[in-house]
Amino acid sequence: MIGSKHKITTQDLTSWAILAAVFIYMWTVNFFMPLHRDDYEYSLIWDTFIKLENIGDVFQSLYRHYFMHGGRMTDFFVLDNFLVLGKAWFNPFNAFLFIALIVLIYWHAQRKITLRFNPYILSLIIGFCWLGIPHFAEVNIWMTGSCDYLVPMVLIFTMLLPYHFDFLQQSLKDSIPAIAAMFLLGLAASMTIENTAAVLNFVIAAYLLYSFKTKRLKKWMVSGFFGAAIGFLLLVAAPGNFVRSATIKSNLLFHFTNIIAATGEMLLYALPIVLFFVLARRMLVVAYAKQQGMYSMPQKKSPWTFSYGITIAFILLMVVSYINEGFLSKWLANWIYDGLAVRLGVASAHLKLQFFNTMSGLEEMLIYILTITVMYQYIFTKLALRKKDIKELLHKVTYREMLASYPVCQYTACCIALAVLNNLVMIASPSFPARTTYGAVVFLIIGAVSLLSIPEIKVRILTSSHQHCLAILVGIAVIPMAIATFAGYAVIHQENTRRMVYVEQQVSQGAKYLELEPISLKNRVLRHIYFVELNNGVSKYGFCRYYGLENVQVRE
Repeated sequence: MIGSKHKITTQDLTSWAILAAVFIYMWTVNFFMPLHRDDYEYSLIWDTFIKLENIGDVFQSLYRHYFMHGGRMTDFFVLDNFLVLGKAWFNPFNAFLFIALIVLIYWHAQRKITLRFNPYILSLIIGFCWLGIPHFAEVNIWMTGSCDYLVPMVLIFTMLLPYHFDFLQQSLKDSIPAIAAMFLLGLAASMTIENTAAVLNFVIAAYLLYSFKTKRLKKWMVSGFFGAAIGFLLLVAAPGNFVRSATIKSNLLFHFTNIIAATGEMLLYALPIVLFFVLARRMLVVAYAKQQGMYSMPQKKSPWTFSYGITIAFILLMVVSYINEGFLSKWLANWIYDGLAVRLGVASAHLKLQFFNTMSGLEEMLIYILTITVMYQYIFTKLALRKKDIKELLHKVTYREMLASYPVCQYTACCIALAVLNNLVMIASPSFPARTTYGAVVFLIIGAVSLLSIPEIKVRILTSSHQHCLAILVGIAVIPMAIATFAGYAVIHQENTRRMVYVEQQVSQGAKYLELEPISLKNRVLRHIYFVELNNGVSKYGFCRYYGLENVQVRE
């Protein structure tokens, strides 16, 4: 329940302080993030050169967008209105949305609506979100991207909440306000992002059938279903979808390879979550085997070995290279390019640009993968849960036995299945960027965190001796990256502010061609910084249209 007569505890204050800190951080980086790329294009009435100035302009732009580009009306209604109001209003709103998403994940995972949180579980959710959500800045900080992805996630998982808690026997009462609210929420939540909105409709339809068979059907459930179904039909039937898809050539094989590529990238980001599933499974296998008298705990061994030292030294080398303009990746890229592309006679300026851009992220990706792997390897060794420690048990104890013995695992399995469905739906789309796996990652986080409610896992992770270790590991994985991200955005804000003073001064004097100094920030922190220079076609297009320029060039 939300309310509680118990006095406020240190744990309550700690969890609220964590949420407050995250809110302030997100507000600040949103403040540092300038208008960028599509923000300029959406600042105009769609496909015109007329700037948005009032709500009438917003509706005119949405109408044109629906027939010319796509049906995500909820996303762009929010975006267009904040572009009219000003980004200063959007910054705290977006920070609040991110906090809302964290709280929704907590409620779904712990299966209770409360404002009193376990700070360690909260920290784990924040860590999973920070590390696991693909293209974090593009979908949580950049204005257009956040309205296109974070806003839908909050609406969709809010919409799922009453159905989930009705299943848990905590039902919303039928009333006219509830019926109307569910219809409107369903309509808004479905006109957002196609694949996760499809999953939303699937879940609601399945639960409606279950409620009908168990004679628990309520009017608000039906109202919510109709709102969601109508919203989804309006979303996918938008004439703009067909206009846009006509410009993209694809075939069935291309659709499948899209899914494989995007899911692979998602799993790379979601590595901490995937490894947590592995850890939880091994804990349950051991707990089950002990209950059956099949297992006795072996003597724990020190997790610190020579290989750990080598791995940590390699990580430090990658860090040194990363902060020194990636000298290792540049050397390796040159060596491979000269040794293969040049010798095979396939070298070209375009291939070199693409290959060197890909290789430029080598250090940050290796730092991420190796750091997360070392942390989990330490935990597996510390808890005697390495594969070689329990090899026989892993073969003896089946997944079916796990699901039968620990009912929470059934809920986790459903979350994993919905994550898979979220991606499979995209076979209908000619393009599948990894950022559209956002909903799948949220389902995975909910499924992973829900396992902490199993006593056998909770006692091993959230006991006093281990929960502090959990907080330290989350802090090591998140805080240095968050500081680097903050510093990067501070650089962007300072230099872009100077740039925009110059741009507006030149435009006011009638300039049509501009040459600008580049933003000095080069390295990104695992895509927690999103800024694509104006020499990129997409970035340049909206910027030039907004300021009435014919061309803009960024000096090399």
